[in-house]
Amino acid sequence: MIVAGPGTTREQHDFPDEDALQNYQISIADRLASAGWLLWGVNRQRRSGTERRVRTRGIDRRGRSNEVPAAERSDR
Repeated sequence: MIVAGPGTTREQHDFPDEDALQNYQISIADRLASAGWLLWGVNRQRRSGTERRVRTRGIDRRGRSNEVPAAERSDR
């Protein structure tokens, strides 16, 4: 695990296995909570698990209703 920041500060932590990494994350979360930090959504997975490029998209959000049809455009 590489921790970047603040600024150019970098730390690298190596763990022998997944359990060791998880225990480290839990200990950091406990220390932050004890210091008064509010940890919100720590374990939430942001990805849906489906490939987004495969799904069909809904309504076009780009505002095509503002386009003027080519037949109605005047050449300047």
